[in-house]
Amino acid sequence: MADASSSGCAKTPTPGSRTVSLRYDEIDRTYDIVVPDTQPSEPMALVLGFHGFDSSSQELATMSGLADAALTDGFVAVFPQGTDSDGATPAYHNIGTTDDPTLADDIGFASALLDHVEADVCVDRTRIYAMGWSNGGMFVSTLACALGDRIAAVAPVSGVHLLPECGGRPVPIIETHGTADPIVPFGDDDVPVSLDDGVYSAGGSKSQLLMLEAAVEAPVTSWVESWAEHNGCSVDDPDVTAIEEGVERTAYSDCDDGADVVLQSIEGGGHDWPTAPTFDATARALEFFQDHPLPSRS
Repeated sequence: MADASSSGCAKTPTPGSRTVSLRYDEIDRTYDIVVPDTQPSEPMALVLGFHGFDSSSQELATMSGLADAALTDGFVAVFPQGTDSDGATPAYHNIGTTDDPTLADDIGFASALLDHVEADVCVDRTRIYAMGWSNGGMFVSTLACALGDRIAAVAPVSGVHLLPECGGRPVPIIETHGTADPIVPFGDDDVPVSLDDGVYSAGGSKSQLLMLEAAVEAPVTSWVESWAEHNGCSVDDPDVTAIEEGVERTAYSDCDDGADVVLQSIEGGGHDWPTAPTFDATARALEFFQDHPLPSRS
């Protein structure tokens, strides 16, 4: 990338937390942004955080600890709010598994949001990342396919998938998932799941449920292996290690362009975002991000 600094580097930074309105595709959208107190014109990493189905930007910021980490570690954190069809359906992010015009264009919104943030804040455009939980984790998987030219690496938690026609470059991905997740199946023995139970019974529309169904019809282990194949990794003998008590790390190596694929399995873990003191999924993701900036382009 010829110029890593965004146009917002010409502005005086305004540190703190605020909610920003952005109209896109004739829908009034919002996102929460956390800007640390840094030196003027100093390009900062940007981490997007996407909430789960029937959740909110504020909940994701709190449950992940990502907002606090941004202030401590000196990066920008942005939490987009999903659409809720004027309050008639649960807030969601469209993961693009079904071609339905009634669902929001969240890929386009994410791109417009990045333009908006880059113009307002000093961002290092080689260090833009995305994290997400559940439906949000599925959505950052979609972004890895659709916006891989802008997003350097992704870290889904409790939700991942791979679009059938995933284009663009190989994108590094680290997925964290509980082996006893009752909502998004971990292994072959956990499929199928019922869309009539749990979070899926929160009043979602038929379009929303069909969108989610495509992502939970296969287990997480299968999706992660598919990502390894997509990224050109060696899939025959991944490196499996115990990194903490009850946490197993499966890492695929020899990936194209250094696009590593990692699965962190939480033994007995449910449908949640693991945090310290047991296992800090956010800290692990940030470490992964630091090792995977956007590759330079000639």
